[in-house]
Amino acid sequence: VADEAEIVAAMKASDKVLWVDIERPDGADLRLLEEGFGFHPLSVRDVAEAHSAPKLDEYDGYVFQIVMVPKGCTEGRVEMIELSMYYLQGTFVTVRDEPWPTIDALWDAVMRDPVRELGKGAQTVYHNVVDRAVQAYDPVLNFVEEEIDDLEREVLNVEDGVDSLGTIFRLRRTVRRLMTLVRAQQESVMRLAVGHVKSLRKETCYLFRDVADHLTLYHGTLDDHRETLAGLRDTYIGVASNRLNEVMKTLTVFSALLLPLTFLTGLWGMNFKELPFAQHGQGFWIFLAICATVIGGLLWLMARAGWLKRVP
Repeated sequence: VADEAEIVAAMKASDKVLWVDIERPDGADLRLLEEGFGFHPLSVRDVAEAHSAPKLDEYDGYVFQIVMVPKGCTEGRVEMIELSMYYLQGTFVTVRDEPWPTIDALWDAVMRDPVRELGKGAQTVYHNVVDRAVQAYDPVLNFVEEEIDDLEREVLNVEDGVDSLGTIFRLRRTVRRLMTLVRAQQESVMRLAVGHVKSLRKETCYLFRDVADHLTLYHGTLDDHRETLAGLRDTYIGVASNRLNEVMKTLTVFSALLLPLTFLTGLWGMNFKELPFAQHGQGFWIFLAICATVIGGLLWLMARAGWLKRVP
């Protein structure tokens, strides 16, 4: 931890490469950004407040950027780290709301060999941090892809009692959230890649183009996942509907078989001596034979009409 006066003096030096990393900024850190470094109060307020999407703002002499870094996905909710960055000639400032092991590893590499890591200037550090923030999407996208693969195997097993529909909607929310973040981040990085920031070298713009290409690939992958989840939702609903139709068909068959038996038992149960076989010694068994014949005839007619086939 360096003294604030030393940091400000280092920033104002003409020939320097300075990287300042601030974790969980407090009031003193915010005053350093605004009063010591001279950053615009609006950008300092953006650092103090929580955001939900990446952004890139250009001020006189420096660039302010916010990137959202995914750190994991639990119970369908993507947990994000908000990383704010300032870049001006020879100076790079990062501000994060919580620990991020990746930037800590990069910082350790700088401390071990500052000449090598900072030798190409603050722009190289700027690109390295943004590039690692984008690469952090890889594990989350892999997790989503694995979840979709599991769903594709489970979606046909409606009778197993698996709540695939709830998982599908949970993943769709995750994919929509990631698509929003990737799209906004892609727009910010593309502005760096096409040379809108005049202080960036052409070589640095080329490096940011590679980062923008990764974001384009991620956006396309997420769009494919969204369409796949929509198809799985329709498939699940269709399978559930077929299962319901199968149950309803079975109940309808039983109702159709019992309906004539109900009529016959009601008819023979009437207290009239003139009914057929009412006085016959084997009348009960004859009646059962009639009932069995009626059921067999109905089953034969249903089978011939194709009503007893399973719904695919």
